[in-house]
Amino acid sequence: MFSLFLAIDGVRLLLLLGKQERGRQGDDLLGLEKTTELIKSGLYKYIRHPMYSSLWFLAWGVFLKKPAWSAGALALAASVLLVLTAKAEEAENIRYFGEAYGDYMRQTKMFIPFVY
Repeated sequence: MFSLFLAIDGVRLLLLLGKQERGRQGDDLLGLEKTTELIKSGLYKYIRHPMYSSLWFLAWGVFLKKPAWSAGALALAASVLLVLTAKAEEAENIRYFGEAYGDYMRQTKMFIPFVY
């Protein structure tokens, strides 16, 4: 349930506060990712990647519900890939938002509020 909340609220905030702009560079960006406003409220006040957090919690939740080597391997692989994806997205955000995004990174955690 928590995983679903993170995904839905993350998208809601992007659409509500992000001020998407069609002309923003980055053909690889989805429409909701082409924000021109840095969002620092709601979930984004505590974590930079609530939608990736959603997938992270889902992967580890599946593993913890029924521990198995295969589920553990998938959760570990998902974790590595989510961190790499988040790092790539952060590099794009630094290019677009500049020092404001660097300041935001220093004030928030990547996936888990107050932890990581």
